[in-house]
Amino acid sequence: MNRPIRLISAVLLFSLAGCDSPELDPNISQAIGRCIYINGFSKNLECKEYLGSNWTAEAIADNCAAPVPGSDPGTYEPGLACDRNQILGECFVDPGTVEAATIVFPGEEGDSCNGLSMGCGFAGGEYVPAAACGGEDPLINDPGPAEPFIPFHQVCMDPLPGEPPGMGPDGQVCTWEAISGATEAGRSYTDYADCAPVLTQRPYWVADAHSSTDPNDPRYQEKSFQTEYAWATQEIEATACVCCHSLKDSPDTGPSGWHIGMAGLWTDGLDDDGLAVLAGWIDSTAFGAFEPQDNNGFHRTDIGLPTTDPERMRNFLEGELERRGLSPADFEGAQAFGGPLADQMFYEPTACTNGNGVDANGLINWSGGGIRYLYILEGDAESPGVPPNRNLPEGTIWHFDISPAQASLPSGVQYGELPEGATQVFPASGAPAALESGRTYYLYALMDIALPLTRCLFVAP
Repeated sequence: MNRPIRLISAVLLFSLAGCDSPELDPNISQAIGRCIYINGFSKNLECKEYLGSNWTAEAIADNCAAPVPGSDPGTYEPGLACDRNQILGECFVDPGTVEAATIVFPGEEGDSCNGLSMGCGFAGGEYVPAAACGGEDPLINDPGPAEPFIPFHQVCMDPLPGEPPGMGPDGQVCTWEAISGATEAGRSYTDYADCAPVLTQRPYWVADAHSSTDPNDPRYQEKSFQTEYAWATQEIEATACVCCHSLKDSPDTGPSGWHIGMAGLWTDGLDDDGLAVLAGWIDSTAFGAFEPQDNNGFHRTDIGLPTTDPERMRNFLEGELERRGLSPADFEGAQAFGGPLADQMFYEPTACTNGNGVDANGLINWSGGGIRYLYILEGDAESPGVPPNRNLPEGTIWHFDISPAQASLPSGVQYGELPEGATQVFPASGAPAALESGRTYYLYALMDIALPLTRCLFVAP
């Protein structure tokens, strides 16, 4: 197993909404929280991170009560990842699933490495040693609380000297600082927008491209291919894709997987599934998209790669898939791509427990810690998804957000009374509709985008 390089404070979502790499390492994700405990067999301190999208507060509480076989109950700390400053290794349990977890073994050089692999096997995981046990240490950036999702923001500025007037007011160029955002075609995204907010909206880590290109590859001599390749590359340069997938614009630590500027063809940096996602052969609608008219003409609906010409881009990407001997039939029945975002799209809520819901005093109660996003929806409404187009499903009754500059909100909000510092998203103005006694509603409370803490059905008192 290739050891991933982690930036632990990278944000929470697995995504392709702009054009994040579909070659996501399922072991890399910001923790929902951590459980600190003493292993009953080794008598050593261990830390377990909860990573998947299906971990409810109740499920985490049950798991942390017995985090591994033979352990005593642990202490759960929401919103924190395990400290990786001095570790012996990591154990990846059910990576890529909705109940993924990582067990971190603290320690330093000279401590015993014996039994860690076996212990990981007992937990049903795959062991990867750190440097102290003959492997490599992960690259970590603050292992503390997750950096909040920075909401999408549109910036407008004058065109660079020598560039034509923009399509915005007074000839300005207007660009969304968003993972699904794009500046005007033919311009460079990083000339007109900042990648810093984008990197809070999707996870970033350094990774090698899937494969390189043979210097004698005939595509280098195909004029038609080179024309389309140059156009597709220019399209990417205008999008927030470059924040992770450009040798020039990604963080100093390096790009993540496939990237423009790589020695070979960037299309070869994608594996088969990744290329199929970009071409629209595998569904990635869970990641959301702007309307083209609000995004400088860039589409991302039935195609994974944002573009001003979906048919032309699809033809180009399908041509690359066909070179590999692949067809849409090879991907029939493929699971919708998006990890926890896709899971949320298909989530079926059950009845609230432990007093969660709206009580007789009108207080909204949830479990698991502070939140930044709260929804009350009709009982049969779909689960909320990501902005800009999936975060307000039909049947929303009340929805508000908490600014990332403020502390998260504890349980116990009065229904219909907007908390201090919160921004009401729905309804656009005025109080939400009163809840009807005896009617079923859907409570959806999130620690942050894609990190639901409580999502359940309650009956209004």
